[in-house]
Amino acid sequence: DEGIIDLEITPNRGDCLSLNGIKRELTNFYEVKNYLQIFEKEIKEFKLDFINEAREDCPQIMFLLIEIEDIPSKYSSYLDNYFEDLLIKKNNFFTDVSNYISYELGQPTHCYDFKKLGEKLILERAKKECNFKTLTNQEISLKENDLVFTNGSEVINLAGVMGGNSTSCDTNSKKVLIECAFFEPEAIIGKSVKYDLNSEAAYKFERGVDPLMIEIALRRFIHIVEEHSKIKELSIFRNISSSCEAKSIEKDKSKVEDIL
Repeated sequence: DEGIIDLEITPNRGDCLSLNGIKRELTNFYEVKNYLQIFEKEIKEFKLDFINEAREDCPQIMFLLIEIEDIPSKYSSYLDNYFEDLLIKKNNFFTDVSNYISYELGQPTHCYDFKKLGEKLILERAKKECNFKTLTNQEISLKENDLVFTNGSEVINLAGVMGGNSTSCDTNSKKVLIECAFFEPEAIIGKSVKYDLNSEAAYKFERGVDPLMIEIALRRFIHIVEEHSKIKELSIFRNISSSCEAKSIEKDKSKVEDIL
């Protein structure tokens, strides 16, 4: 609401494709307060019939099951400003929160309407060509070996790019399964262009997202939902096959300024 910072991000800087990424960059020159509020309480585990047959492509993935009592009629000012100031179209509550978190933290999430999902969820490389209808109602023909989520019989999500119409959230969705993952860039690169899909998620995944952000993003998601509605059910499923540690990089601001 005060000033505008106009930034141009070079294609190799996937770490800067979010408010959090820009903030992290600016802490090299300014003192920046940590404003991020997340859900701090313990989250109970639930058993999801999920099979990860593509661990090399997706070594870390979590699912959050969340149900709310009422769909909010209006948003908090910061969430409303995101849509109004950036001229972004609202979809439905859970998808709107998902889009905001991607903008804020750089971590894409995908929301499935739990009632439409079915009993099984598999992440795999497609075994044959198949038709797929996206949540934007585009009909595409997926190729063999594309990374996809299926329910055992049909593709419901082109992984890291776009979800399917059959399991998408709508304005009546109260119980959802939120997918939050780290995909290796090589598994996602080129898919949005190949199928002519406008995908913010793919743009970020292709350039590399922070593998340490997954649970933080889900806890941020819960906090925002809690601000808008009473949560009836909340549980988490973790599928982690590799771990990462935060690294600190030494820097010398004066040396950078001398070079410049």
